[in-house]
Amino acid sequence: MATYAPVITHQHTAHPHAWQTQLWARMARRAGRHWVLSRHIDHFLRPLTVEGREHLASMRGPLIIIPNHSSHFDTPAALSVLPERIRARTAIAAAADKFYRPGKKGWWYSLFFNAFPIERGGGSAALDYARTLLSDRWSILMYPEGTRSIDGEMARFHHGVSLLALDAGVPVVPIYMEGLRDVMPKGQRTPRPAAVHIRIGAPVRIEPRTAVPEGTAQLERAVWELAGRVAVAI
Repeated sequence: MATYAPVITHQHTAHPHAWQTQLWARMARRAGRHWVLSRHIDHFLRPLTVEGREHLASMRGPLIIIPNHSSHFDTPAALSVLPERIRARTAIAAAADKFYRPGKKGWWYSLFFNAFPIERGGGSAALDYARTLLSDRWSILMYPEGTRSIDGEMARFHHGVSLLALDAGVPVVPIYMEGLRDVMPKGQRTPRPAAVHIRIGAPVRIEPRTAVPEGTAQLERAVWELAGRVAVAI
């Protein structure tokens, strides 16, 4: 198994929990899904419509899943549309400075969402644990924008996803989600019901020897196309 460096934040060192991919933790996530995930999806995402499930019908993983990011409800929503065989082996890249800083219950996110800390702006080394997971045939859900949108417009993508996809040689699944900013926009702590529409795109494969910026542009175009818009040139 590959080794990886701990995530160094400004205040502490955050390690992925070694236990979070073990069988007992996977069983705990499944047992707690109704309370942590499903009941909130049913209550706040009304109605929830999904297009493109057929793109995942034959997929098994490992994959990199890249939704747009506008709400703290994005991760539950994205997980809810994945087939169980993929969802059960998907880990979430979570900002270390947001979810794993002192006073935050990082273990809770690791247990119930299989989240792991990643340092924003940490360069290639920040992706080491994600590489380990992909080599062990886990899928990764990662937000290429790096942070939630304030105005609802999708931000430019960082290069982390294309680096991972090129290193691991795995397909990338683009997802575009509309309406989640109405459920829980950035800065709001209490969700409210709203209509949500999710589009799942065909998996994208970045060809070997593709330049990283070109791969990033390819992924950005795929998500913009799901939004019904054209990406600006990078």
